[in-house]
Amino acid sequence: MTTVSSDSSAPPATASGERLAAVDLFRGLAIVAVVAHHLTGLALRHAEAGSALALGLAAVNRTLHFVVPAFVFMTALVLTRSALRRFDPGKYYWARVRTALLPYLLWTVLYVLFRVATGQDDPAALRDPHRWQVWVQYGKGYFHLYFLLIVLQFYLVLPLLLPLWRRRWPFLAVLLAAFAVQFAVYGLNRADILNFRFPGTMALWYVPALTLGMYFGANPGAFEALWSRWRGWFALAAGLALLWYVPVAVAMLRGAPVSSLTYSAANWTYTAAAVLALFGTAQVLAPWQTRWRSGLVYLGTVSLQIYLLHPAILWFLERLGFPQDTPGFLGVLVLYGLVALGVPVLVARLLEGTALSRWLFGR
Repeated sequence: MTTVSSDSSAPPATASGERLAAVDLFRGLAIVAVVAHHLTGLALRHAEAGSALALGLAAVNRTLHFVVPAFVFMTALVLTRSALRRFDPGKYYWARVRTALLPYLLWTVLYVLFRVATGQDDPAALRDPHRWQVWVQYGKGYFHLYFLLIVLQFYLVLPLLLPLWRRRWPFLAVLLAAFAVQFAVYGLNRADILNFRFPGTMALWYVPALTLGMYFGANPGAFEALWSRWRGWFALAAGLALLWYVPVAVAMLRGAPVSSLTYSAANWTYTAAAVLALFGTAQVLAPWQTRWRSGLVYLGTVSLQIYLLHPAILWFLERLGFPQDTPGFLGVLVLYGLVALGVPVLVARLLEGTALSRWLFGR
């Protein structure tokens, strides 16, 4: 039974409005999860090793590993839907340069300078061409910038993939093919044929998320139909995959020997299932006319600004530390999360519609 809070005053959303709201809700939920993922990772460095607090933080942190595949999925969905309606190669690639490539290069430079200014890197690194090559080629300017690199790789090859999606494929066949390709990529990399230096920075390491995004982008209404019929199975798949993945991921985090194949298989299975469950949740929430739903939608519209800015804010917050008692620790953790979300939102509002915003965020 769907409930609507008492602050609802707007009329019900239209079907097209609900679809747009579901996309932004998905992004809003995902960006909150991104900040929580990075924040719990930060907090783990300050929690007592072996404590219940540390175990809980590790479990939450690994549970949130779906965040990058989630944004990869939504990028593929939105861009495929748009490109199949109308595609002009010149306009397409220029838009990608303006809205993605230039911000990526700019933020790489800004975060490298930030690392040097805050003592995380030696100033001599700025004069090392090899370091700059690694920073730009592998998204290593700061720990979160690799996502932009993954998206840029997808932007580059999307036009080559569009013909595959001009016909309707069975969902199960697409899903199985995506995992078959992903395991083939894994095998080729292990055999040193692909020889990815940093696999997680390569778009080919996210084949299920990209494929599912393109499938639902090419078939409007397909997800809604599947979700209305199979939502229970989607939720069950996500839950079972979570139970498989988190113990494996936490064991690896603690330094226990874990098979690379086992970890990768669990990760791809869990993140694909979690992304679909998250999109389904966004579909359920889209018709609701509530303030908190509107807040999540707004966070979705400024998710890139939050993504780019929050790591620097977390660096400063970490310098403030955490209380020793668990309730105080958790209270400060929540406060840091609100600050890490709030400051980028404020910056986004202040720069909205300005030339500086277009340079920094491509919008």
